[in-house]
Amino acid sequence: MTTRAVGATASIDWLRRALNLGRDNPKAIFGGALLLLVAIIALAVAMVVVLVAVGMGAKPGGAVASGVSMLVGLVITALMAALIAGYLRLVDAVERGRTARAGDVFSVLGEPPVAARAVLFMVVLMLAQNLLLALLIGLLAPDIGSWYLHSLQGPMAGAPAPALPDGFSLALLVMWVVGLLFYGVQAVGFGQIALRGRGVGAALADGVRGTLRNLPALLLLFVLAVLAAIALAIVLVLAMLLAGVLAKLVGGWVVAAIAVPLYLAFVVGLMVVMFGVMYFAWRDICGDGGNAQPLPAREDRIEL
Repeated sequence: MTTRAVGATASIDWLRRALNLGRDNPKAIFGGALLLLVAIIALAVAMVVVLVAVGMGAKPGGAVASGVSMLVGLVITALMAALIAGYLRLVDAVERGRTARAGDVFSVLGEPPVAARAVLFMVVLMLAQNLLLALLIGLLAPDIGSWYLHSLQGPMAGAPAPALPDGFSLALLVMWVVGLLFYGVQAVGFGQIALRGRGVGAALADGVRGTLRNLPALLLLFVLAVLAAIALAIVLVLAMLLAGVLAKLVGGWVVAAIAVPLYLAFVVGLMVVMFGVMYFAWRDICGDGGNAQPLPAREDRIEL
């Protein structure tokens, strides 16, 4: 599968189109993102209940508790992977003018081979990212692990916050860069699995090639994301200050009743933009723009 190199400013177009994503079918786009969020939250809450129940009857830090914790993480990862693939299909249907509903975000769950490839792709990507980060951070800032543990224990023990370890700034930069690269691989790879029926190995290869060929666009996307994060942080601080003032005037419950739906709407909008950028990046790098090939026929096998 051929991957294309796009101009550095293509990321601006990805972001612009992602911001306008809900204009044609807002019920499907925003409704699908809301269903995805609710499903993940519901599963996470259920898994926390399971962890608490197991923790009450098992030794903390023991094999049983650790095994259940890993299982919980895998279940949440599996659901997230299948829903990401389903949401990309939903976005693709909307962009091509086909009928789409919010519930289409669950469509991949009805296709076990596709769901299995999406889950395996996500697991392999997460393992690769974490192993690479552990290796690089261990070389650049070997004391960052102990610093993190001390910073967590300090407030409980009343101790002052520990000083930043040597190499912290460089390790932070490395984490950002690695996250950016793997976001590119994820965007291309998930698009290939969900919309082209590619196997896990082929999707990973396409993702790596597509990412390496489009580093300038991804770097500009990273800069735009940092600027947006700074702007959002300022807005959130101002919103929290305003909420504190309103809580004193009208009561905390009233403010909470207004703030919680607004926050959920903000998260849903953020998800739409994030997955929209993923879709449009995939379409420019591996798809055929507005004339992409149709989704291949459903298969009953898992291709690696």
